[in-house]
Amino acid sequence: MLKQLDSFLELAKRKSQKTIAVAAAEDAFALDAIRMIIVQGLGRAILVGCREKIVTIAGRLDFDIREVEIIDLPDKTQACNKAVELVKSGKADILMKGLVDSPVYLRAILNKTFGIAESSLVTQMAFIQSPFYRKLFAITDAGINISPTKQDKKIMVTQSVDLLHRLDISNPKVALIAAVEHATPAIQATVDAAELSEERFENCIVEGPLSVDLAFSHDSCRHKGLDTRVGGDVDLIVLPDVNSANVFYKTVMQLGSASSASVLTGTSAPVVFTSRSDTATTKYFSIACAIAQCKD
Repeated sequence: MLKQLDSFLELAKRKSQKTIAVAAAEDAFALDAIRMIIVQGLGRAILVGCREKIVTIAGRLDFDIREVEIIDLPDKTQACNKAVELVKSGKADILMKGLVDSPVYLRAILNKTFGIAESSLVTQMAFIQSPFYRKLFAITDAGINISPTKQDKKIMVTQSVDLLHRLDISNPKVALIAAVEHATPAIQATVDAAELSEERFENCIVEGPLSVDLAFSHDSCRHKGLDTRVGGDVDLIVLPDVNSANVFYKTVMQLGSASSASVLTGTSAPVVFTSRSDTATTKYFSIACAIAQCKD
């Protein structure tokens, strides 16, 4: 069980130093996160983007980048393509998003020639530390797949569980979230969840449909008389679509005093997938999570 985002740092310290390729690196929060990673000896960086802006921002952050490689590519598309190529070629171990729109970043990742998509479905996975829950939990997918089908959700569960295993969570508990806990033909998400909960998944426990209160609260499960192995102890929640996932994520972050880290699944190398507006702390923990899942 991982109790907080700091757990990623402990896992990352067990790894050899990794190289992070930062696409469109002229971003203060991304550079500050990289600075913290380098200072702690957890990794190195290749900064791809506008050299002039990178140098200026680094100066404001008191970040000495004289020993850091910079590839001067002011064009966002070219910067993303180059950063992905660095990972594809093995010159970097981890890909990180800087000051660039997600669609531009994703197009490079999904490129048929030099991209690093390994699965038929690349998904976003966020880890959340909430003061109202006793351990870290993960959610998917708040940023990429708009209306995942039942088969998409099966892939999302499989890939997310694989990532959790790499983070030392050996038998994660997965909740397929919906508005109600019974299969209801009028609500397709409940039907998908009920059918998926009957399928076989390796080294995890999958239940659904479960409402959010049941997933996180033992008291709610007892009050509703639910016999569950997942309810009240969930490690991963799979939301019905990007709208519900995005609303859930932003609500717990803005109103629930939560902290987070965000990565992708379905790629051949770890990928940091944060919002441009995410803080340096969020990006720092996201890098730590990416390092922790690397193979030595």
